[in-house]
Amino acid sequence: MTGIVYHKSRRIGWRQRRHTYLIDVGNRIAIRQIQAMYDGEIRVLAPPHPETRYFEVGIDESRAHGHHAFVFQTIVPVRAQRIPDMYLFEFRIMKGGWTIAERIPARATPDEPQWIYSDDFTILFLSSGGRHDLDMLISLITAKLDAIACAAGSGIPLISQVESQRACRKVFDTMFSDGVDGAFRDTVLYRKPSAASSERGAVCGVLPAEGADICAHHGRAAAGVQQEAEISVNLDQIEELNDLSWLYE
Repeated sequence: MTGIVYHKSRRIGWRQRRHTYLIDVGNRIAIRQIQAMYDGEIRVLAPPHPETRYFEVGIDESRAHGHHAFVFQTIVPVRAQRIPDMYLFEFRIMKGGWTIAERIPARATPDEPQWIYSDDFTILFLSSGGRHDLDMLISLITAKLDAIACAAGSGIPLISQVESQRACRKVFDTMFSDGVDGAFRDTVLYRKPSAASSERGAVCGVLPAEGADICAHHGRAAAGVQQEAEISVNLDQIEELNDLSWLYE
């Protein structure tokens, strides 16, 4: 069960504070990592993966005109340990506590491998528009961590944003391997745009409000059923969409 081990807060500016949380997901999970290559590609590193059950979360708080804003900064897999209290005879002379023994990776630099789910938490924060208070934000983060840990424990890891983007990019690279116009150059509308509105039986569908607003500044063309069939892309013929082996790499 995912839970918070500790919450620390320190001042980092005149009206700013850094909140640091240590979160325990209950069981050790494999920390899959990615490496940014020099050509801009993202490579998923092969096993073996480091393992841990602890994660350090950093959230910054800023105050202005009586308003508090909380900004997610980072989440890092760590190895943590609890230092026991120190006693002299029956008297406690030093209180123990949790300490971070190692961060994975050791340095947060572009050259170092990164946790594959790091972008997921950034998107989680951005999707809220920065409107959450501290309790709600850390609740969303712990819920996401719990989902990742449960999926890893089941043997089927949760698909990360990085993996989803790579899969989409591969499909689009296949569709447009001959250039942007290559996927459509054999269609009637591409070779003869004037045929769009001249065909009998051409139907112009009713656009929803959002679509009408977007298309308000663009021209419109009506295409018949046969022309639409020639434009459509047969997704079953794209091998990358049928190959799901990358999910289990």
